[in-house]
Amino acid sequence: MPELTDAELDQLIKDIGLKRPRGGSDRKPIAHGTYRGARQHYYRKEPLCEACRLAHNAYQNDRYHQRKQAEGYLTEEQWQARGNGGAR
Repeated sequence: MPELTDAELDQLIKDIGLKRPRGGSDRKPIAHGTYRGARQHYYRKEPLCEACRLAHNAYQNDRYHQRKQAEGYLTEEQWQARGNGGAR
């Protein structure tokens, strides 16, 4: 069976007389190539397209690097000031 486009699927749903998906309105088109698009794929339980997968990975990598940069490294003086220096 050939894959249906969103427009064809919407028309088929109208012709058959099925209820709309939850949310009450027509589905919004997926914002492909963005983190939001990836979230839309997840919400619809669809596999991610290549553009959305790359956008999701870039977002996650950016968050990881921001967290690591915010943690930073302590200088020797900061380490000593925390009371972690010296012999025990």
